[in-house]
Amino acid sequence: MTTPRTRTPLALGALAALLYFSEGLPYGVVKDLIPVYLRLHHVELKSIGLLNVAGFAWVLKFLWSPAVDATVTYRRWIAGAVAVIALTLAAIPLSPVGPIVYGLVCILALASATQDVAVDAFTIQATPERMLGPVNSIRVTAYRAAMIVAGGGVLALAGWAGWKAAFFAAASVALVVFVVVQFLRDDRDERLVRDRIDFVAAFRRWAQRPRAGTLLAIVFLYRLGELAIVSIVRVYWVDRGYSPAEIGTITSVIGVSVSVAGAVAGGAIVARLGLWRSLLLLGIAQTASNLGYALVATFAAGRWAIYAAAIVENFGYGLGTAAFLAFLMSLCDRERAATEYALLTAAFNATGTLMSAASGYIAQGFGYAAYFWLTVFLGVPALLLLPRVRREIAS
Repeated sequence: MTTPRTRTPLALGALAALLYFSEGLPYGVVKDLIPVYLRLHHVELKSIGLLNVAGFAWVLKFLWSPAVDATVTYRRWIAGAVAVIALTLAAIPLSPVGPIVYGLVCILALASATQDVAVDAFTIQATPERMLGPVNSIRVTAYRAAMIVAGGGVLALAGWAGWKAAFFAAASVALVVFVVVQFLRDDRDERLVRDRIDFVAAFRRWAQRPRAGTLLAIVFLYRLGELAIVSIVRVYWVDRGYSPAEIGTITSVIGVSVSVAGAVAGGAIVARLGLWRSLLLLGIAQTASNLGYALVATFAAGRWAIYAAAIVENFGYGLGTAAFLAFLMSLCDRERAATEYALLTAAFNATGTLMSAASGYIAQGFGYAAYFWLTVFLGVPALLLLPRVRREIAS
């Protein structure tokens, strides 16, 4: 059997597509499918919002990544995580909605985050330098495709064949990955055990740069309004009376496709206008895209208006993503890029997860319209901070 480094480009691309589809599927289940599942089972908004704390698994995964690096092999970590994912997905529809399901969702998130660490490490080791570009394109596409399947396809299947069939179908995908992983060669002999990363020291070094506090505040705040609306919007669709199939089609299949288009357009804009101007202009577009849902909820607008709001919001999401990821990369020292990037992504994910956890309480207490207007204003503080760091942001 060939080693990861001697696979043909076609085989490597196929493997990357499978592994990153496997990454995106449980993430989409937790973030997109579970809120709809719970709301259709009459779970109150504050409980749905609070369950977003499971997202801290993806925020904090850097804490146990050294263990994945240093013990057994990446293949075995992937196999173990995927096995847990499959069992958990199968168990959710068989369990009564309540604490047991909440616990299963948390287990699913932890297994998914661990799979992410192992798959990323395995792919980095397996990919020769000449293939980095194509493999990264494949991994992004596969990940987004999995989110469409999780949030749209599985939801549509639930509307047609029931929740058990839908979750079992998702579990079967994980089982396929588990079987494929059994045929991968162990990387024990080729992998170097890395030194333990001192995250505190890395953050201290980063904090010594000029205007580090303002830059970090922008990291915390730039995506806050967009992440806040994403956490509650599918529940809003449920309460407006739309079917699981329609919600899945519009918010996931069409929505994710539009967000990918927005990200491509945003990348072109960053290349043309430079980082600082793009951050400002695309940040304004990202913030303004939430106005659609705010207006729809305020005036109880009809079907075509809510469709338009979904498309506009997803396109704005893609635009903001392109600018923000370029911004994060620009803040990293090339010699410590992996560690610093992990810390910065943890920072903004933590903010978004906390906001998501509070979303149900706010929406239930003040109504959807007030919550959606709040998401618009949450995007403003980061835009006001940008002029203070124009010199520090590469143009």
